[in-house]
Amino acid sequence: MKKIFRHPLVLSLLIIGVLFFLNYKGLLKVPQDLFFKLFAPIEKIIYQTSLKTSNFFNSINSINRLNTENSELKQENEELLSKIIQLKETDWENEFLREQMSLPDSENKQLILADIVGQDSSGLGKYILINKGEKQGVKKKAAVITAGNILIGQIIELTDSFARVQLITDSNSRINALIQESRVAGLVKGGQGLNLIIDLLPQKEKIKEGEIVITSGLAGLFPKGLLIGQIQEVSFSDVQISQKAKIKTAADFNKLEKVFVIIKDSP
Repeated sequence: MKKIFRHPLVLSLLIIGVLFFLNYKGLLKVPQDLFFKLFAPIEKIIYQTSLKTSNFFNSINSINRLNTENSELKQENEELLSKIIQLKETDWENEFLREQMSLPDSENKQLILADIVGQDSSGLGKYILINKGEKQGVKKKAAVITAGNILIGQIIELTDSFARVQLITDSNSRINALIQESRVAGLVKGGQGLNLIIDLLPQKEKIKEGEIVITSGLAGLFPKGLLIGQIQEVSFSDVQISQKAKIKTAADFNKLEKVFVIIKDSP
C-alpha cells in the first residue's frame, strides 16, 4: 500500500486533490497573496520587458514598413517627375513646331527637326553638330534655323546620321542680306563674337539702329526672308564708298537645343 502512495503519479494526484480542497475552503488565500507579493516585482519587470521588446520589434516593423512605403512613394514621384518632364518637352517641341508654320514659301520646303549634340571645342561659336544626316534627308548647304524663322547657319559636312553646321557667327560665313525697312542690300559677315557685320551698304543710304535684317535670297544659298538680327550700330566714313553696321543676332546661341534644317523640295 505504501508503494502505491510513493508512485509519482499517485502522489501528484493526491497533492493536486489536497490543493483543490484547501483552495475550496479558502485556506490558500494567504499563501497566494504572499506568493504574488514576492513575485509581483519580478512579474512586473518581465511584463515591462516583454512590452518593450514587443514595442521594439513593432517599431522595427513600422520603420521597415515606412521605409518600404517611402521607397515606393519616391519611385512613384520619380516616375511622375519623368512624365511631367516628358510632357513639358512635348509641349515645348509642339510650340517650337507651331512657331515654324509661318516659314516663307513653306509649300516648297520641308523641315527636319534635329537636336544639337555638340559644338566646336574652341568655344568661339563657329560650329554645332546635329543628330540628323543623309539618312534623314539632310543635304549639304541646307539652311539651318531655329524657332521664329531665325537663321543660325548652314550644313557644311554630312555623315549618315549627323551633320556639321557652320554658324552665321563664324568668320568664314557670308550671307546676302536685306534691311527690311529700307530694302537696302548688303553682305553679312561673321567673326565679331556673337555679333555680325553687314557690309557693302551704299554710302548714300541712311541706315537706322533697330532696323531688321533678313536674308535676301540672292545666290540661292539661303531662302528669302529668314531673320538674321537687328542693326545695332552704324559706322561710315566720307572716304569709303560703302558703309557698314553691326548686327545683334536674333538667335540666342547660348540657349540653342533644337533646330530645323530647311530642305527644298524637288521641282
